[in-house]
Order: sequence, then C-alpha cells, then structure tokens
Amino acid sequence: MTLDKIVNACLPHFENERLGVPKYARFYNAIKEAVHAGHLLPGDKLPSEQELSARLPASLGTLQKALKALSDDGIVIREHGRGTFIRDQEIKFEDIRVFRFLDNGRPLPLTLQGLGVQAVELSPELATFFGRDRAAVIQRLVQVEGEPWTFNEFFLPLEYAHDLMDKPASDFDGLSLHEHLFQTQRILTSHFVHRLGVAPFSADARRFLGLADAVSHGMQWRVHGYSRDGKPTTFQRFEVQPGHRDIELSTQAGQGRGT
Repeated sequence: MTLDKIVNACLPHFENERLGVPKYARFYNAIKEAVHAGHLLPGDKLPSEQELSARLPASLGTLQKALKALSDDGIVIREHGRGTFIRDQEIKFEDIRVFRFLDNGRPLPLTLQGLGVQAVELSPELATFFGRDRAAVIQRLVQVEGEPWTFNEFFLPLEYAHDLMDKPASDFDGLSLHEHLFQTQRILTSHFVHRLGVAPFSADARRFLGLADAVSHGMQWRVHGYSRDGKPTTFQRFEVQPGHRDIELSTQAGQGRGT
C-alpha cells in the first residue's frame, strides 16, 4: 500500500535529530530518497494530503508546501481531479519537443500560438499511419526567437483528444501537447521519424502566415511520433518559410538545433 510505504519512508525524517530541518523539507527529502531508491515507482499515486497528515506529524499546509516543491522539481505530477503521481524521472519533456532549436548550446525561446482544433478526414498516407480514417488536428503558429513564423498541424487519434476538442484556440498557446498527453493519459511519444522536403504551402499556411503570392514553396517538415513499443501516437507537419534558421536534426533528443 502506497500510504504505508510513504509513512515508513517519512517517519525517520521526523525523528528528533532532524529538528533543525523544516518539516516540509523532511517530507520532500523522504519522497525524493524513496523515488531514487526505487521504493516509489513511476505512476504510483500518492495518498491525499488528509490521509498523509493523519499518519505523519505534519500539517496540511506543510504537506501542500512540500508537494508543490516536489511538483516544481519534476519528482511528482499533480493532476487536477485525479491526484498526485510519481513522475518517470527518465522522461524529460524538453527533450521530446520536436520544434526545438539551440544556439551555441543555449535553448532558444519558443512561442506557440493556438489557432484551433477540429476533427478531420485523413489523407490516405495518414490513415495508413494511424490505422483509421479520422483524427483530431490542432493548428498552431510557432516561432523561434526572431525567426519567421512557422505553420504547424498536430494530428492525434480522436480518442486521445477527447479533452481537447472543446478548448478555445487560446488554450493551446504555449501548450506542450506531448507533455499534456502524458500527464493526462500516460501516452508517451518517445521516438520520432523526421522527413524534410520542399513543397507548396497549404492554403491554411498561406492564410495564417499572410504569405505574398510570390512565396509559393517552403520547407515541409513531417514528424511521425511513436510510443516506446512502436505504436503510432502523433503526426506533425511544419511549413517553414524561406529564410528560416537552419534545421539540424539529430538521432538523439536534445542534440542539434532542431529535434
């Protein structure tokens, strides 16, 4: 039982020799040590703050402060309406963001502007990839520090998007969809296959980017996403304007100027 495991891990931290350590820090340290030791595993659900307070010499306020610190440091995930879970420490969401650029090792700021979400009929290529005829698509504009805007379409199965379909466009501003899928449904996209080529801009890209008639073609960056067991999870298409910063792909996440 997770409650008993946590109580057993925490009680030694509340002994007298640790009186100089604030109580919230004692709980924080106990959970962190239990995770690193493998006593608490990714996906384990923590008991409620009320249950913990009833078994530990710590107030609700103390536990809330500690849980916020654990969440801020990526040790737990707090999901509204579901609870608090131990996070997989091997997952670094900044490494699975596809449109990611570095400049001399420094991550460049990224702006995401939501345009909307809808259910669509898939092209034959994407229908084969997903194994179905319809999917949800989120349209966004993406910009890396000082570069021209890029038009992005993010496709995912409709059953993955049930909590996204009624969201206003502004709710997608700055939202990491891969992280959202993991936090809400435990769907992790961990492997990508990239394809780049020159193609005519789509009608939607022309409209949202405000392209001049003379600008007819650009770089089309297509990204197929897969789970750890090879199951298709997402597909993205980026339509990149001429003059954009060079794209440098790597076989490992987090390396190169774009992944």
